[in-house]
Amino acid sequence: MINFIEKNNKLNLNLNSLNVTYPRTVNIIFGNYPYPEKIHNFIVEIKNNLDPKLKNITNVKGNMTDWYYFLKNENFSHLITYLINKYQISHPEIFQYFFEKLQVTNAWGNEIKTGDSLNFHTHNCYHGILYLTEGCELELPELNIKINPNPGDYYLLPPFVLHGFNKSLQEKNRYSLIFNIHEKNSKFNFLEKYERKNS
Repeated sequence: MINFIEKNNKLNLNLNSLNVTYPRTVNIIFGNYPYPEKIHNFIVEIKNNLDPKLKNITNVKGNMTDWYYFLKNENFSHLITYLINKYQISHPEIFQYFFEKLQVTNAWGNEIKTGDSLNFHTHNCYHGILYLTEGCELELPELNIKINPNPGDYYLLPPFVLHGFNKSLQEKNRYSLIFNIHEKNSKFNFLEKYERKNS
């Protein structure tokens, strides 16, 4: 569910997207993925496949799987197919002829515990989030909104939307599946980026 940080911003909310002009127009696609058994399977996969070498060295100050863990996962492929079928008419610029012009370059899982955080940052591509559990809110300060996650909620952010959160005060762990969508044939090795940064 989307809540407003400050109540004085005029926003246009419809059934599956949100237009925000603050100071630019940003379209956020959102909905709820109605497959609880697949949500459960994602959580189990993340818990069993956390990568200790990535703990706290990326913008995620918590645990995560390998950047590419879900790329060949059957349940993740189902999620992408679901999004394409649901939005190819309402958002053709992204989802019409999806595999001809775009590609999911990475897809990973996050585990956020009490005290973990997410550095505020942006992506130069479409950035998808599927929340698998409840947990700490995601803040989008430039847009004056914050996302309060519920299991199955998904959000697709356009490029260069600042997002993050300070230390989580939640007692329960929060699990989410994250993915990036780039133009076809673009490549980026996230692990190499952080190894260079920290060497």
